[in-house]
Amino acid sequence: MVEKFSEFDRMELDQIYDKIKSNFFQTPLIYAEFLSKRYERDIYLKLENFQKTGAFKIRGNSYKLAELPSGRLKKGVVTASSGNHGLGLSLAARSKDVPARIFVPHKTPQTKIDKIRSLGAEIRIAGDNYDEAVKIAKNFAAENERVYISSFDDQDIIRGNTTLGYEIFTQLPEPGAVVAPIGGGGGISGISLARNVFSSSTLIYGVEAGGAASMRNSLQKTRIESLAEVDTLADGIKVARPGDLTFEIVRENVEKVFAVSEDEMKESFRELLLEANLTAELAGAVSVAALDKLTLSGGEGPVVCLISGGNIDRELIVDILSELDSSQKHQ
Repeated sequence: MVEKFSEFDRMELDQIYDKIKSNFFQTPLIYAEFLSKRYERDIYLKLENFQKTGAFKIRGNSYKLAELPSGRLKKGVVTASSGNHGLGLSLAARSKDVPARIFVPHKTPQTKIDKIRSLGAEIRIAGDNYDEAVKIAKNFAAENERVYISSFDDQDIIRGNTTLGYEIFTQLPEPGAVVAPIGGGGGISGISLARNVFSSSTLIYGVEAGGAASMRNSLQKTRIESLAEVDTLADGIKVARPGDLTFEIVRENVEKVFAVSEDEMKESFRELLLEANLTAELAGAVSVAALDKLTLSGGEGPVVCLISGGNIDRELIVDILSELDSSQKHQ
């Protein structure tokens, strides 16, 4: 049976934030003029691509390690990651002199692999996708008496991610809506739980890649189901099965979950780069890609889009921009 979160109060969120705030940046929340003009609604961007390690994952990992007894950390920590969680855990572990071993699936962007190695973690490439890497990593952790840390389905990871919502709702009190990417659901879960304390009228929307819409599929089926196949360039949200904890939180707190196409993600990436000089990974750009699916004109209150990360291979950037050039030439 899944243990449910009790409701937080402001004091608890303050305590969580104060406990780990030295481990991460308070990232900017900026006004997106080009999007605001298009949708006739004030649009803001929460820039976790400017976070330490280039993504929001340092938040949950910092809190997780802060809560684990030192005796359990001696042999080290283990995880599976498509990149960003591995980066966050590697940095958090290094700050506490804890050995970290990160299992990443084949086709993980080289940019992320190199960054994880630079933080001192040991990398193992295993599995054709994230979910296969999870199974291998969990077996390794059990056999070697190490702590396995989920990238999203963990109470302390989610508690640490409330710091993301904490910042959004203190930087911009009572927005009309927050739009956030969903992979396993850890980030949007933290935002939702913080919303319940700071701004109960704010609507929370989730966004997945159409080729990996596991949360949306499970919500439609009213039970958790694994997708038989996931296919998307957005490696940061390429997850076949949502978490048990996160599924319940999303089901109870998120207004709606959208799915966007590969072309929609790429177009949002290009717009963020060319219009706002921001580099977002495709998983981080899905929140902007979903704006066309929301009824925004005439709505109440500003909308915040979470740019969850910016770790993208240069080769993919070149490919996406080349596609843009090619399409323009044929118009």
